Amino acid sequence: MNQRRQPPPVARVDPEAGPGRPRVVRMPADWWESPTAVRCPLGRGPQSARAARRLTKDTLRAWGLTPLAEDAEIIVGELAANAITHAAPPAGALKSAGEHLGLRLLRRPDEVICAVLDPSERAPVLKAPGSACAAGLGLQIVDALSDVWGWSPVPGRGKVVWAILFAA
Repeated sequence: MNQRRQPPPVARVDPEAGPGRPRVVRMPADWWESPTAVRCPLGRGPQSARAARRLTKDTLRAWGLTPLAEDAEIIVGELAANAITHAAPPAGALKSAGEHLGLRLLRRPDEVICAVLDPSERAPVLKAPGSACAAGLGLQIVDALSDVWGWSPVPGRGKVVWAILFAA
């Protein structure tokens, strides 16, 4: 009779969201602070995105998920670059950007969640394929490599943009 309680689902896809569009979902309130998550504060410089990619690759290999490591590394690089470029406050505006930018990697049964927190409440914008603008195509890469991606508000802290890779 000792039943093990299953954790709530991490993501629920909004069925009305169009294909390739970010899906706003509610994540369980405590998932971002989960003790099972690998965490890394992010600074404003390009070295921060490099460190996030390296941590992602090393973590997924340590978890025995080497086949997902390359895609996860690219996804994290794009999410971190977007947060640093578009959502981070200007240098000097805060005591420490690392307090407001962060990476979380969370392994759950059959999936890995790669998520980047930033202080902006603005939704990420997926550019149209073939857009003449060379910048802003990072989310196209995230969309192509992840099984599902989206963003969720984090009350009082901004938003988290996340991507899920299924470990089949």
